Amino acid sequence: MKRNDQEAIEPAKLEAAVQHDRITVISAGGDLVLHIRHSTVDSTAHAHAFRVSTTVLRRQSKYFDRLLDPVKFGEGQRVATAHEQLHTQYQDLTKTIVDELPVVYVEDLGRIPTVKSIEPVCLDFLNILHGKEVQSTLPAANLATLAIVADRFDALEAVQIYARRKKLMAGIDSRTLPKMELALGEGRVRQRLLVALMLDHCPWIERYSLRMMAQGWTGREAAVADPLWWDLPGRVEEELSLRRSYVLETIQSVQEHFLSVYSTRKRVCRLGYDSSPECDSFQLGEIVRFFLRAGTLKMQGAITNTEDSEIVPYAGDLALLFDKLKQVPEYQVNAHHSHCGIRTQYVPFLQLVEAALPHAALCGICWVEDRHNHSWLDSKRPLRWSQGTSELDLRSTDHRRRHVGLRDFFMATQRDWLV
Repeated sequence: MKRNDQEAIEPAKLEAAVQHDRITVISAGGDLVLHIRHSTVDSTAHAHAFRVSTTVLRRQSKYFDRLLDPVKFGEGQRVATAHEQLHTQYQDLTKTIVDELPVVYVEDLGRIPTVKSIEPVCLDFLNILHGKEVQSTLPAANLATLAIVADRFDALEAVQIYARRKKLMAGIDSRTLPKMELALGEGRVRQRLLVALMLDHCPWIERYSLRMMAQGWTGREAAVADPLWWDLPGRVEEELSLRRSYVLETIQSVQEHFLSVYSTRKRVCRLGYDSSPECDSFQLGEIVRFFLRAGTLKMQGAITNTEDSEIVPYAGDLALLFDKLKQVPEYQVNAHHSHCGIRTQYVPFLQLVEAALPHAALCGICWVEDRHNHSWLDSKRPLRWSQGTSELDLRSTDHRRRHVGLRDFFMATQRDWLV
């Protein structure tokens, strides 16, 4: 995600470029003109120039610290030579007129969205680096774009500190009413998750990673022209897609468990009536019919393969799936078998999975502080999870203990449900 390439341009071209652009003053005593150019996929080019401080840029941005190093790069040596000449002429570089300052030209602001002008985001970014205030009510989209630019120039820490001090994310939360929060589409959720990941804002990491996973907003291929939030960095896309697949697998395992129980010769009905075998057969037929209607079961013959395509995983909202499955009726073959249906046992299992779902989101603290151990991508699947013996403590205040138990629950290759 970090870029090590360094840009340079011939001095004559630099001066010609600046002459045609308005130079915005970020630092009145700045000793450098920073010329920023950004081109979009449709070849639209944006360019702006800013008077800035070399010392500030090098202190706040690792990118500029490398670029302006007079020992490591020619660009830095050229700027240092120009400063020496100006110092001889003016003694005080802050008094140098802007037309005589050295100019550094940089290309590309990163994978930002298509904008009418790059000046606003550049102003916000450079003002923050120089310790100045910016608009106090930055929308989430603007903050996401700012984070992308800061990452491009390896200056995320400065923006992180500013965002925390000004409580920018809390301000966005306070302006987002509950009804507006529920109405947030995929793009806006992704913007906020990107902000959270880049600026280490733990509450948003958990909230919006859960939203993406539960809604099924994972596994898409981003286009080259898409902003960075459509291709979240740090393997987050793969992580959320994997976690959702394990959640779906766990839901399906409950269904498979009851189908298996009623498909064996073992008696399930415990009433001991002559009609008990009939009760079991009735229950099997009814639960097969319910799952078929719910769209979670597909009947397929095994004599020959007539299917041209594999089953596509459920792609909708998990909340709707839980609601649909919990509508299973309490079937009974006659009045004497009032408690033989699967509802009294099936629904509690579903509720257990549903209660565990929010904890399957990315834990903000763990993702920031111990990402490798918190990631499911790098974890080995346990062979078996057994209800009643395997640990699943959703209320534990020990983050590691809770996450390990939850991960084993969802990632197990086999689950033993007690009936």
